[in-house]
Amino acid sequence: MMIKPWRHLNTRGKVLVVACVTNVWVAVYLAYKGEWMCLFSACMAAFCGIMTYDRRYQHQDAKDINEGRNK
Repeated sequence: MMIKPWRHLNTRGKVLVVACVTNVWVAVYLAYKGEWMCLFSACMAAFCGIMTYDRRYQHQDAKDINEGRNK
């Protein structure tokens, strides 16, 4: 799956998911109209989706934070 599940994301991660879905819809609309900008929008959607796997965009509890300090 390209996007981390919603329940594992913090607020910034959820914003990325919304941006990803929005860019997918824009890419489909632009492709339907025959615009080449649909490729850029599709690439940005993929980038936003992949970035949800970054730790900065995932929910962290106290255990995750303390493990990060010990490293």
